[in-house]
Amino acid sequence: MDRFFQDIRYGWRMLAKDPAFTVVIVLMLALGIGANTAVFTIFNATLLRPLPFQKPEELVQVWSTRTAGDFQQFPFSYPNYVDLRDHNQVFSQVGAYSGTTSTIASKQGAEQVITAIATSGFFETLGVQPILGRTFRPDEDQEHSQPALILTYGGWQRRFGSDPNIVGKTLRVDGALATIVGVLPESFQFGPSQSADFWASARVHGWQVRRNAYWLSPIGRIKGAISLTQAQAGVDAFAHQLQMQYPDSNTNVGARIVSARDQLVGSVRPALIALLASVGFVLLITCANVAGLLMARSLARQKEISVRVALGASRGRIARQLLTESVLLGVLGGIVGLLTACWGVPAIVSAIPKQQLLMLPSLQNLTLDRGVLLFCMGLSVLTGIIFGLFPAMQAFKADPQRGLQESGRSSVGTTHSRVRNSLVVVEVSLAVVLLAGAGLMLKSLHHLLNVNPGFKTDHLLTVSVALPHERYPDDSSLLAFHQKLLTESANLPGVEHAATINIVPLTSSGNTSRYDLEGHPKGSGGEEYEANSRSISENYFAVMGIPLHAGRFFSSEDTPKSRHVVIVNQALVKQAFPHTNPIGKRINYTYSGEPNLWEIVGVVGDENVGKLDEPPGATVYTSLTQEPQPYFSLAVRTKQEPAALANSVREKIRQLDSEVPVFEMASMNEIITQSPTMMLHAYPAYLIAGFAGLALLLAGLGIYGLLTYSVTQRTRELGLRMALGAKQRDLLQLVVGTGIKLTLIGVAFGIAVGLALTRLTASLLFGVGPTDFTTFASVTALIVSAAALASYLPARRASRVDPMVALRHE
Repeated sequence: MDRFFQDIRYGWRMLAKDPAFTVVIVLMLALGIGANTAVFTIFNATLLRPLPFQKPEELVQVWSTRTAGDFQQFPFSYPNYVDLRDHNQVFSQVGAYSGTTSTIASKQGAEQVITAIATSGFFETLGVQPILGRTFRPDEDQEHSQPALILTYGGWQRRFGSDPNIVGKTLRVDGALATIVGVLPESFQFGPSQSADFWASARVHGWQVRRNAYWLSPIGRIKGAISLTQAQAGVDAFAHQLQMQYPDSNTNVGARIVSARDQLVGSVRPALIALLASVGFVLLITCANVAGLLMARSLARQKEISVRVALGASRGRIARQLLTESVLLGVLGGIVGLLTACWGVPAIVSAIPKQQLLMLPSLQNLTLDRGVLLFCMGLSVLTGIIFGLFPAMQAFKADPQRGLQESGRSSVGTTHSRVRNSLVVVEVSLAVVLLAGAGLMLKSLHHLLNVNPGFKTDHLLTVSVALPHERYPDDSSLLAFHQKLLTESANLPGVEHAATINIVPLTSSGNTSRYDLEGHPKGSGGEEYEANSRSISENYFAVMGIPLHAGRFFSSEDTPKSRHVVIVNQALVKQAFPHTNPIGKRINYTYSGEPNLWEIVGVVGDENVGKLDEPPGATVYTSLTQEPQPYFSLAVRTKQEPAALANSVREKIRQLDSEVPVFEMASMNEIITQSPTMMLHAYPAYLIAGFAGLALLLAGLGIYGLLTYSVTQRTRELGLRMALGAKQRDLLQLVVGTGIKLTLIGVAFGIAVGLALTRLTASLLFGVGPTDFTTFASVTALIVSAAALASYLPARRASRVDPMVALRHE
């Protein structure tokens, strides 16, 4: 132990003896270790930390599935959920959840809020106990029960000031008095519900009781002795039984289980793994750079090492001393890196769009915990050992006699040169892999940003409204407000056109319905189709810039009393009428829970109503005039920037009715930027590109350091070459050629590894393959150019050597 502390003291003195060298290495390590610690903090909180539920490994979400069509995974219907709850052999407990929006009344007026919905048994399945009150009772799943609310901890704080007597008080929700029956613990986190202030009891009614109305997501707790594979087999058997019992609604409808962790964070796992791999590459490049610097320093200390060996020190003792110094450097770099991570974690998290951050509650108020501190310190020590191995190994090969000769410093050992050259090749290879990955993701993002969604996204403002039932109880009152809002909005200064739609495109809000063709009933052997459902005003397509391909748009003649008509997109025509003119055909369309015959009067271009990285699906448009709805969004085409008209539009709605809640006001460009699709592509692309830029800089510094040191060591040789007639151009070519040669070797290895590894990022790419030739060619050109620049500076120094001075150089 005394020797260990002696090594530390001696190592500290040696580092303090050359403070500039020490600071440079510590800063390089701090960047690598700090970046790794910051990303690991996010990775740990999202993918490694246990979910805040009782025995979370037993929890799964159950999905309905189909093997064909655009919608192959979707929620359960309420009757199917009840059958799953009451007649399965797999789960010990089952509950279900969903989401909606509600209008709540307050002293400040009506407010539209996101509301999570839960059935009885949901919180019991998760193993969550409220800190106040109780959970939902079975009778509160029924339509005629009194509405019940359970507050989230945040909602309890924000809305009620943590009132300890809140249980039993009421809140007016959607015009009805709802009783607050409980408050959830602060630790409760359940993905999509994080933006909700309360959970409402299910109170299933109306269209929700239909077996083909899919809106409820079951959560099950697998019985302890059953594996996931056995559970899936049991769920398959259950789905098959439903197919036999209810062929009209459940034909070809299967079921699939997904672990709770995969359900909550599975979509971000590939991006986080890619980020962690990226910063890992940066750290490896840093290690190679530092190892090269320490090897150069160890040669400068060759006489010191030779003296110690000559005085009886073992080679192992020398190697241990050098390793101690490198570990000290690693620990210093780790301490500074930890401070860097404390700044980096909030910076990385703050770059996540606000709406998407709500879906990742584990990242909110994230701090560095004990596990992360241990990771950082362990990484620091491991890093010190890795980059210290190479100079330590040189101690075993030290020649005391040569080291004691003053002229022994005039040349560089072949083995030493090979090791340093190999380190540079490794740096370049890792940089190529990282640059290729970043290039592919940036190219993917470029394709995504240039996707044509089928409508004009510029100068488009959207705002959602919800009409209270007690003030607008019937279709005529709903229609009157709707028409007045359209007229008043269109007359606002700076507005070109105004239209309405029940669900704004690209907001990740889905609404699909089943339909069949007239004369092709499912009972005769055919199968129903499925399409996105959208309800719009007659001028919606004009406002959005969606072209008409056949038939007509909606008109004022399409009234509640006229025949029901629909407009379909080209994707639906390809799906249901591939060789037939659809105009005049009728579809048996399940809308608002009731099947009706609707006549197709028009075909429009494909509008991407879902996600930018998915092709537009089949869509059926109905007229809001024929089917007025209390919840809809206003779409305003502006002559100026949408933000400039936001207050005017909001004030106009308040003038029409001050009790109508206004919410989710945003431009279409903001909606796209804040979408989950954009986050999964843009967020990792920008971060990995930043890490790749850092890797390129480090690789360039490695080449520069190698050649600068080589020129210094070969001063006499270069002087002799010039004395024998070599030109400056020859020396430039010699030094630059060495750098380019090492770079090309590194590029070759990097491309080989990159072609294999970038395939793992295929799920993060859009519109570009993982082996895209132009990306790899661009990366090659970039890194060779950087290497040429890094090589030129020491080459220029070599070309200016004075032969007489060089020949006297020791």
